[in-house]
Amino acid sequence: MVTHYSLIKKLSRMSLAIRRAVGGTFFCRDFCDRAEKPLLPPAEPIHRSSISPYEIWHVIENFLIAKALSLRRAVQHPMKFCRSFLAVPFMIVSVWAAPGANEVVLPENIFPQLDSILKSAVQQSPRMLNRALDLEIAENSRIQARANLLPSVNASYSYIKSNDTTKYLYSGANPGSNSSNTYSLTKTPYSVTLSQPVFQWGVLRNLDQIGAIQQMIAKGQYKDGYRQLVQELRASYLHLILQKLTLKRARFYLEYTNSQLKQQEDRLLKKEISDAQIFTARLASEQGQIAVERTEFDFANAVASFTRLAGLAALPNEAIPDSVPTVAYDDAPIGQMLAGFLTQKDPPSIEASTLRQQLKIENLNYANAKKRLWPKVNANIGMSQDQQNNLYGKGLDYSVASVYGGLAVNWAIFDGFYSGAVVRSTLAHRRQLENDYRQISERLAQDAQTQVKLINFAARNMSIYDRLLVSSAGYLVTVRDEFRRGVKSDAEVSQMQLNVFDAEINASTARSDYLTKVGDFLGTVVNDPVLANITDK
Repeated sequence: MVTHYSLIKKLSRMSLAIRRAVGGTFFCRDFCDRAEKPLLPPAEPIHRSSISPYEIWHVIENFLIAKALSLRRAVQHPMKFCRSFLAVPFMIVSVWAAPGANEVVLPENIFPQLDSILKSAVQQSPRMLNRALDLEIAENSRIQARANLLPSVNASYSYIKSNDTTKYLYSGANPGSNSSNTYSLTKTPYSVTLSQPVFQWGVLRNLDQIGAIQQMIAKGQYKDGYRQLVQELRASYLHLILQKLTLKRARFYLEYTNSQLKQQEDRLLKKEISDAQIFTARLASEQGQIAVERTEFDFANAVASFTRLAGLAALPNEAIPDSVPTVAYDDAPIGQMLAGFLTQKDPPSIEASTLRQQLKIENLNYANAKKRLWPKVNANIGMSQDQQNNLYGKGLDYSVASVYGGLAVNWAIFDGFYSGAVVRSTLAHRRQLENDYRQISERLAQDAQTQVKLINFAARNMSIYDRLLVSSAGYLVTVRDEFRRGVKSDAEVSQMQLNVFDAEINASTARSDYLTKVGDFLGTVVNDPVLANITDK
């Protein structure tokens, strides 16, 4: 009965959550005191060809509540049970119903050529190559930390050839008894020792864990470094599109000013205008030429910077689109991702995760610092050989071979208060990290909410410029029709075409701003689908 009761209790909670998700309104009723009455009015017969999801769930909900009432056990505190019924496990619904980041439009979804660039950047970008070297360094550091737990073997061997002279000097009555003896000797001493830590109060295991944690941090930073690189490549690629569109506008403006200058030059030859009147047209043509050259120079530099950042050999002009197309905006996926991010106990961002791992490291360092002055035990096994000589010289040398084993205790009893200072310093550093983690948890939540607001602002701004572009394009069609009827001049058509270029640049800029802000938000909530390009290393 208890198992059934728990199951029905969970189903009832899901009932409330799903009803909220489909837009229903739930009014709390004390069904514990009114067990004989239904919580909700019975479902009326449906005589329509189609019914809403809420009505379907209305029927299912009544069935679940009826089961809950029939299987409900007697409770001592009915209001407490009612409160538990109202406690909604929103995360269950969000995991089931929340869309993934793949439903959000990103630049690589619009431009397939950018998607291939982002995938190749994992292996080709100079920045990612350095990040890969960081992984290699972290792996070797982990091996070094683990090596402290393994036995170590030391060996030495020497080949010595010596020529020794021994002198015997007698003082007193027999100075003639002094003598000396010279002899040659060849010695080959050697030593082999195997040492294994036996009991270190967990210090060496802590060091091994620190190495493993540092490797995890390096892997997280590798992924976050790639995400930051991708976001920079996205922004740079969108900027290239805007610069290409700006260059197109500058070239058209140069053609327009040159055309106007030619007309003015013809009028000047006919003496219809003076030199002072053509001065403005000449200046406009020169300014247009400078604008084209400067825009071409900036565009070439931007292409070179992008190829260098992405690790590409070259980026052909046809790989850069002429404009940013219209982007559809749906706030539901972004809102649900934000809700899921805010309901998590620990922020999943790489920055927060790194701080959590660093806190673990400081806890291990603190434990090691407290054991610094405690005795340590090692086991030693070895063998050695040495050769000695008798004072009388040749023929009286002898060798000593030894095989030994035992335990060695090393105890640093006093180190000038060094260990105490290390303990206090480690504790202070740990408290710093705890404060930083609290601050970053609050900041990440605020950043995510702020970014959603900025996305909404950017989407509204994008909608305005999209409508302005449609209006400008429609007016251009009208002006061209009037030009064909002789109502408008060619200069007016060209001027309207420049206005359309400006509207297209503004619309593409607004769309780029929206796409960039979406990428920033997905990075904050650690839900950027581009991370799937990285394989676990």
